[in-house]
Amino acid sequence: MKHIRYKFSIDDDVMKEYSIRVPTQIGFFVMAYLNHPDAWSKYGYFFEPVQTNESVIIRLSSPKTIQQTCGNGNLSCAELGGSFMYLNAHRWFHGSAESKLKLDDYRQYMVSHEIGHILGHDHKKCPCVGCDAPIMMQQTLGIGQCKPTTKV
Repeated sequence: MKHIRYKFSIDDDVMKEYSIRVPTQIGFFVMAYLNHPDAWSKYGYFFEPVQTNESVIIRLSSPKTIQQTCGNGNLSCAELGGSFMYLNAHRWFHGSAESKLKLDDYRQYMVSHEIGHILGHDHKKCPCVGCDAPIMMQQTLGIGQCKPTTKV
């Protein structure tokens, strides 16, 4: 088992903009998505939320913060093989019609895709007509002729 300790936080501007009263609720969903049986856990990863001694920092951030940090405020981002992940708050609350995923499924995709970057995986393309869209495909931008999915 590959144990990854992560710290989750929500940026202050996001807390205010979306009137978040119970940030631990969003943190619970992030933990559930990270450890979902169809996500990276099926490859032996276990993700533990911690307050100290983390190896990964996950932030729910505004598009403005992500624009300043990663260069594209329309998407979420993470360092390839690194330690920092920025989940786009606008996408968290509104999803992406282009992905053809329901909001809960889109959130699962978003967390799985970005942690995939942390684990060292780069983007993939749709492998064939009717195939499941790879989790490392930028489904936010569209899935082409693939089928929407959240499976890794």
